[in-house]
Amino acid sequence: MDSNHRPMIEMQEVVKTFKNAAGEFTALRGVNLCIEPGEFISIVGKSGSGKSTLLNMITGIDHPSKGQVVIGGKDIYTGVTESQRSRWRGRNLGIVFQFFQLMPMLTLVENVMLPMDLAEMYDFDERPERARGLLTLVGLEKYVNKLPVLVSAGQQQSAAIARALACDPPLLVADEPTGNLDSKSANSIMDLFEEQSRRGKTIVMVTHDPSLTERTSRTLVISDGLLVKDSRADLDQDKGKRKVS
Repeated sequence: MDSNHRPMIEMQEVVKTFKNAAGEFTALRGVNLCIEPGEFISIVGKSGSGKSTLLNMITGIDHPSKGQVVIGGKDIYTGVTESQRSRWRGRNLGIVFQFFQLMPMLTLVENVMLPMDLAEMYDFDERPERARGLLTLVGLEKYVNKLPVLVSAGQQQSAAIARALACDPPLLVADEPTGNLDSKSANSIMDLFEEQSRRGKTIVMVTHDPSLTERTSRTLVISDGLLVKDSRADLDQDKGKRKVS
């Protein structure tokens, strides 16, 4: 193996415990995970299984109670301030939410420019052109100057993907990105993700829709805070059986 090779995501014995009036609740229980660059991962599990908590560990939005999270070779928690983590997130990570989270008073092109402004990436004069190019990439070239309320839900989610790509991050994380879309719009969103995967982006997507997992390269199943199934491990076992036979 190439000595310079490193996974995109490494999680080692990650535990996340929440405290409330009723006591403690452990959302993640010793999760170990390795995701390679360019993989398109789907994560499935029942409500409350730990899917969103797992994403929050990857994005740096929340802290693990125990364990280590390394993204692109960088430990994003140990010795890292929230300000440093926020700056890292802006330059290295694109996030797509279920409810789009577009700024309603900004046009689509202004929404896509926003991450570039916050991360201070690209020359100021270059940002509008880049934002328009990304909206064209997702099929919204005719709507660049529209407010979010004036386009469909599917188009808003496409704009959210363009925004997630604004700073050209190596990693995209999506939490139920098709959860509020009709099947046609959902398929269009999956087409966009598949295209980004072909371009070398690593994508981690939480979904409740089993049909969408068929379009990803690897599926992880989480239950009660544990990763209980990994389709890549199943595939490796099948290959081993064929070699033996």
